Amino acid sequence: MFSIAYRAFLRGSNVWLSAARQKPVKSPSKARQKTIESFMIIRHDIEPALHLSSPAQFPAVVPVDTRQQEVLVVYDDIDQLLKPSLLPAVQSVPDVYARCDGMGTLIQPLWILSAAHVAVELAISHKIEFANTPYAIQQIIIHPDFYTYSSHREISEVQNDIALIQLQHPVQGIAPLPLYRQTDELRQTATFVGQGDFGTGLIGPDQVDGKMRIATNRIEKVDDQWLIFKFDAPPEATELEGISGPGDGGSPALLKTAQGWAVAGVRAGQDSARLGEGYYGVWEYYTRISHHLDWIDSIMQP
Repeated sequence: MFSIAYRAFLRGSNVWLSAARQKPVKSPSKARQKTIESFMIIRHDIEPALHLSSPAQFPAVVPVDTRQQEVLVVYDDIDQLLKPSLLPAVQSVPDVYARCDGMGTLIQPLWILSAAHVAVELAISHKIEFANTPYAIQQIIIHPDFYTYSSHREISEVQNDIALIQLQHPVQGIAPLPLYRQTDELRQTATFVGQGDFGTGLIGPDQVDGKMRIATNRIEKVDDQWLIFKFDAPPEATELEGISGPGDGGSPALLKTAQGWAVAGVRAGQDSARLGEGYYGVWEYYTRISHHLDWIDSIMQP
């Protein structure tokens, strides 16, 4: 999402802080890289490949902020303890990929919906790609009442973490995803789409490779600001149970309607309740789109 990241979470704390991502460790050998599996933060007992999303599945959902990153062998201090045998396996010329630092969803040909904490780190000079075609930004609009994270504020206290990005030219050949305009989200199963860091509910975020994935979760709580999900362990979990990982800020929570998918939420952050980031039992917070329809519509009207 960005180098000084609101989404960065200190393990063992229930407060989201503004902090830098862990310093990367250089890549393993090519032979070892081929064994790295692809998944977001998911159930530990499900084949990771089931969570992969093809580019054609959700083409309206894209990274809005990326940076070149070496493929990681060791993700954090815990990995250094668990994977000491990997540390010597370092390439002199490491492989790199485009690491996602924030997501967005095309909701009209000229407009992308994202999170405010992602959009504040974007520059007007930045370009966003759809189907390998770059689009220049016309303007970035942060919700005027965005109430941001701090070291003394829990995620539940954040307000209006939502933003719109207007492009200079309409996106061609990609169907936008509509907004969810009902208020019956509670107890529905949402589908997440993201390209951030990944792992399982047993170990939290553990690896990165820049691939797009999907996961599902039930909406267990709602209020004016939030759609709230709990990361359940099996057998209570959904079939593709998961939550978003670091780098997935601004990504959508989608609900299926009679007309197709609609954007019901935008990923803001997580409350670990001292369980550790991405572990079973944490709570995920998505900005509730139905609460912000008037603001969104007022910005996008001709």
